Amino acid sequence: MARALVLGLVVALVSAETVHDCVEAKCRGCGGEQCQLCREDKSTISACVSSCMDTICRGCGGEQCQLCREDANTLSSCCSGTEGIDICKAESKDPCDGLYGAAGLQCAWEQDAKSCIETKCHGCGGEQCQLCREDANTIAGCCDDHYHSVDPPKMCIDSKEEAVNSCFDSKCQGCGGEQCQLCREDAKSECCTGAMRTPSCESSRAVLP
Repeated sequence: MARALVLGLVVALVSAETVHDCVEAKCRGCGGEQCQLCREDKSTISACVSSCMDTICRGCGGEQCQLCREDANTLSSCCSGTEGIDICKAESKDPCDGLYGAAGLQCAWEQDAKSCIETKCHGCGGEQCQLCREDANTIAGCCDDHYHSVDPPKMCIDSKEEAVNSCFDSKCQGCGGEQCQLCREDAKSECCTGAMRTPSCESSRAVLP
């Protein structure tokens, strides 16, 4: 935990320094009052804050980028010392607002799982990030960790089934006929773990590929 705190502080300091350096670079060559006006120019600061966020969220994709840029830690790191910058005015965009009952729980489950995936893939870069965020075992693990007693989100159903079948395939590689059925039945104890269940795990006889 101490290490995570130190890393967080380092990121914050580096990010803040980056924004400051960025503004200074954009205003290089100015003089007197012109410098002050340049350093206080909202468009200049916004561009540097955006660049800072891009650095922190490098390697993300689609919705994950938006979530990263709106993350409290990102905003704190890149927006420290800025005022009146639109990009720094975080708005609560809870995708589960207005949902109640089973729908609300299912939505919360999906959002919790997505946050879990981001945590597990933190520190990745480029294509590695995309592969991590799309890894069936990673997604299934996060869905299991944040289980709710409602129908699972589609992303959880699909990833869990893929992870289970991949496990069966690896355990029973090279089998044939009834031998495969017996092997997959035996492999259930290792492949059908976690809170979520799949058709392959629930069936009395595992489905042959």
